[in-house]
Amino acid sequence: MAQLPDRVRGRRRAVVARERVVPFEPVQYAPPEREQDFLETLRRLWRHKWLILGCAIVLGGTATAVTLSLSSFYVAESRVQVGIQAPRYLNVEAIITDANPDQERVQNEGFVILSRDIAKQVIDRLKLVDNPEFNYELQPPSRWARYTDIGQFVPASWLAWFKGSDAKPEDKQPVIDAAAARESHMIDMVLSRIDVSVLSRSHVLSIKVESQNPQTAAAISNALADLYLEYQRQDKIKAAERVEKFLNTRIAELRAQVRKSDQAVEEYRKRYGLYKSGQSAGVTSQQLTELNSQLIAAQTAKAEAETRLREAQALRKGGMGGESVPEVLRSPLVAALKQQQADAERKAAELNAAYGPRHPLIINARSEIGNIQARVAAEVAKVIDGLAREAKTAEARYEALAANFEQLKGQMGNVNERAIELDALERDATVNRNLLEAMLNRAKQTIGLEEIQQANAKLVSPASAPSRPSYPPKPLLIFLGTIGGLLVGSAVALMREGADRTFRRSDQIVTATGLPVLAMVPQLGGGTPPQVHVLRKPTSPYSEALRRLHIGLELSETAESPKTILFTSATPGEGKSVMVASLGRLLASNGKRILLVDGDWRCPKLHQLFRCSNRNGLAGLLASETAAIDDFVHHDALSGVDLITAGEWTPQATHLLTSERMRIVLDALAPDYDHIILDTPPVLVGAEVLAFSRMVEKVVFVVRWGHTPREASLEGLKQIVEAQADVAGVVMSRVISKQYRQYSYGYANYEYSRPVMARIG
Repeated sequence: MAQLPDRVRGRRRAVVARERVVPFEPVQYAPPEREQDFLETLRRLWRHKWLILGCAIVLGGTATAVTLSLSSFYVAESRVQVGIQAPRYLNVEAIITDANPDQERVQNEGFVILSRDIAKQVIDRLKLVDNPEFNYELQPPSRWARYTDIGQFVPASWLAWFKGSDAKPEDKQPVIDAAAARESHMIDMVLSRIDVSVLSRSHVLSIKVESQNPQTAAAISNALADLYLEYQRQDKIKAAERVEKFLNTRIAELRAQVRKSDQAVEEYRKRYGLYKSGQSAGVTSQQLTELNSQLIAAQTAKAEAETRLREAQALRKGGMGGESVPEVLRSPLVAALKQQQADAERKAAELNAAYGPRHPLIINARSEIGNIQARVAAEVAKVIDGLAREAKTAEARYEALAANFEQLKGQMGNVNERAIELDALERDATVNRNLLEAMLNRAKQTIGLEEIQQANAKLVSPASAPSRPSYPPKPLLIFLGTIGGLLVGSAVALMREGADRTFRRSDQIVTATGLPVLAMVPQLGGGTPPQVHVLRKPTSPYSEALRRLHIGLELSETAESPKTILFTSATPGEGKSVMVASLGRLLASNGKRILLVDGDWRCPKLHQLFRCSNRNGLAGLLASETAAIDDFVHHDALSGVDLITAGEWTPQATHLLTSERMRIVLDALAPDYDHIILDTPPVLVGAEVLAFSRMVEKVVFVVRWGHTPREASLEGLKQIVEAQADVAGVVMSRVISKQYRQYSYGYANYEYSRPVMARIG
């Protein structure tokens, strides 16, 4: 066992292991509420103001260069109203009617304006073939083509040989007419510069033309409108010509048909000896009607005569005299004889009263009465005979009329059949004649129609040459490019802020770990090492930060200041060795007895910082049982701090760092020094740090500002706490003062000049 100095021999300070388990649950970092507001976003952007400004300058400059290199285009607009009703001349609308305009028809007219036929007429009218803007053959090579065309540097013979050897017979394409290809390309170019749209819900078409020359744009727009109106007029004229041609053809056909139908009617009449249509059938029908009337009258007369005859015969057979027959009663001769008979009988009655029945006068009177009666009987017989003869006459007449009626009925059937055929022929002839007359009337109306035809549209607003270019909007593009640069820079800045997984402020560490931040140690610039800087400038912000660290360590224990202090970090390169050397020199220069121990055997730094030998160090002290401690302690003449370097370690001797002898050495050295500060390896690199942390009174965890990932820091701190070490707090090292002010919310101006009391844990 190594021999201890007399002043410390037999004096061992018992170090009681801390049994208190401090649970450590790293909290996922949650920014404070003030980082969520608008001002915090502005602060984040302000931290990267130069990045945002650089992006704005780069993109704005690029947009300016590209915009200025673009050709200016002028847009001229003409407006055409579609659906104007043409004036009604004569009755032509029966042949060519104007359709009522609607949205679909207006859009269709827009497609007509964009037709290749009208575009070709525009090219011919304005002679655009001589305009380099539309004829690619006249366009000079672009600036980029001059630099990118490698063919200009290759001999023509080589190019011809290469093209000839590369081509295959089956790959040869048919030769395309150059003029046709140029014309097609020019039409495509013109159509690509035309925009036809409907203005709102009106029937007005807006014809916009884009060109590099304002006069050319106006000329093309007006030419399109004029050619469209002429196209409509010519379309109507062609339609009228087609109608006229159809009418002439139809008229010739109808004339031939009328001639044939009239000839057929005349031949039919001659063949059957018919009158004109309706006359033959009318005469026969009239005769048949008259005969029917006579037949009815004869039948009636016959029936009356037979009736009178039967009545007279019936009266005679019944014993009644014929005097009661109506015809006898109506006979004047019989009436006269009856009067004579009445007079004779009156006279005989008078004579019979005067002379007696045998008187000759009475006999004569009776004889006269007898004669008169005989004459009456003879007249009655004559009347009855007349009735019989009249009945026979009526019957004969009726039979004759009936025979004629039947004969005429047969003739009427034949006449009707021929009249029906004649009527059909005459109707065909009439229809053909009417059609011919109608076609002749329409043909008369279409004569000279070409001269009065007008388009169903009119030019309501001709295009004028624009005074300023419409595209590209150079100020707007430059402005948008600059704004885009600002937005891109802001997005990059916010992404950098969001991707920053390091600690930038003390409240971030407190929120994430729950441990106090003992000090914010700034990074020194220039060529002066920090361990020398604290001696030359003991009142500098760097020295004040180390004093704040010392005060925080003393206040971390209420009973007495900690003797043994261990400095560690999560990863290498966080500045703990420099901080240990600077803190030791600063405290030693202030009259403190300070011992620095380099426990980082993998990458020792203290011997380099103090420019001393690393031969006799901690490794030799722990490995030798007879060596004295004073032989391994180096003294710094500038500050008075003592130092035990790491020494020359072997992998087989690393177990001594965590042995009981290491604890005994620390206990033996503690009474002679105010503070024993150990520089140890990073927690995530050396596992012996966890054993070291239980041998000391306080552990200081170093985190490099803006460098150490939060996950690594939290993981290293978690391992130390789980090893039941007493962590005094966290120190942020190598803080860049100018950048830190952007994260400090206003109190960074005195962060390094006024001590901040650490939280007493």
